[in-house]
Amino acid sequence: MIDIHAHVLPLIDDGSASLEQSLKILKTAVEQGVTDVIATPHLRGEYNASPEKIKDELNAFYHKVKESGINVNLYPGQEIFIDGDYKKLFSSNSVLGLNQTKYVLLEFDYFEDFDIAEVVYELKTMGYVPVIAHFERYSYAGIEVAEEVKALGGLIQINAESLVGKDKRSYLKKVKKLFNEGLVDFVASDVHDFRENMLLKAFNFVSKKFGKATAQAVFNENAKMIIGG
Repeated sequence: MIDIHAHVLPLIDDGSASLEQSLKILKTAVEQGVTDVIATPHLRGEYNASPEKIKDELNAFYHKVKESGINVNLYPGQEIFIDGDYKKLFSSNSVLGLNQTKYVLLEFDYFEDFDIAEVVYELKTMGYVPVIAHFERYSYAGIEVAEEVKALGGLIQINAESLVGKDKRSYLKKVKKLFNEGLVDFVASDVHDFRENMLLKAFNFVSKKFGKATAQAVFNENAKMIIGG
């Protein structure tokens, strides 16, 4: 599996408080069958590491990963919070795409209505490919918004936990609709040191409910267009 949304870098956002914890997170991922991980620290509020800082931290961390014998490929990225100044942010080229590509992972406010489709349109005109992080969490964005996002060239990611974890009570109905309409592009862990990695359990759930081909697409094949550059 390829995980495109994971907070695995130590001491750079709220993902991991130590090197040891980060190594533990990755070891657990590999045990579940993960081969590739894009590290996506937050770009939000107090978490404002530059692309250069993230790449430097990832390189240093990767050395520790290899020394620890953990067999996984790591790539840099960011989870970018979208607010009213997002156009200025992207125009300045101060964001880090997934694996340093034009695919950008976007996060929105969970409850305050934001025109997600408009953001997708604007960023597409600037040459980016927006990936909407954990789409199921946005209470104001239903299936119609997802359809508009996809029609505009955006992509949709959901969290494994929303399928099989404690969050499923809140989100599973919506996620099932997204799958039934063929609107899901990626399932990712969004793992933090306080959030369990449930990718394998979610993979098995999707395989059973929506078919093995769908599971292979959203947990692996679709992400190859990102890690392939």
